[in-house]
Amino acid sequence: MGTKVSYTSFDYEPVYTVPVIASFDAEGHIKPLYVRVNEDRYKVFSYWVKNHFSNIIEFNCQLQKGDRLIPALLKYHQQESVWTIPRCVGR
Repeated sequence: MGTKVSYTSFDYEPVYTVPVIASFDAEGHIKPLYVRVNEDRYKVFSYWVKNHFSNIIEFNCQLQKGDRLIPALLKYHQQESVWTIPRCVGR
């Protein structure tokens, strides 16, 4: 059997790549604003930066849909410019 070789920082985790609308300021700070998981759109109600590694920034978020708040871990993979979220969100 062959071995799967990982070329990115996100292809070894059970995650979705998700589109995110975010703001970036002049100092390079990132603020996620909206996330889409499957066909569902969520507003980022609040967040705090959980960890900041050399290539990955982890945002511990509260996603809002209607009057519900859903906790989620949103990750930004800087080198690949990709946002991911665990597969359990939105299911």
